[in-house]
Amino acid sequence: MSQDRFALALAQFEKALRTLHEVLALNEDVVVRDSIIMRFTYCFEAGWKAGYRWLRARGVDVDEGAYEVLPELFKRRLIADAAAWGEMRKMRNHVAHTYDEGVALQVAAFARSVAPGLLNALLEQLRARADV
Repeated sequence: MSQDRFALALAQFEKALRTLHEVLALNEDVVVRDSIIMRFTYCFEAGWKAGYRWLRARGVDVDEGAYEVLPELFKRRLIADAAAWGEMRKMRNHVAHTYDEGVALQVAAFARSVAPGLLNALLEQLRARADV
């Protein structure tokens, strides 16, 4: 059952990441920027949740929350840069609770430059270690 939940979470993460890449290919205006931010947010959520499901499928007892899951993913080398993932979590939190244009510009820039590499790397690790 846990492996089935992981497979579903992995598929959702893959789909979410495809949608982020689609919007990143567009020229940025206000609407596209808002789309980048939204898709970045749900990609981050889908990513750490797929990681959580990977951990649970392997019997790791960890609380369900990005703050708890990310260090475990780093410990197991599913993510390589804990500090960058911490920054990504902060960026996600900045836009989840309020809207400020300056923050939106900062988060969109992060979502364009840093986030894709981090998210792609996690997806690759999860795929490679799906049967581990």
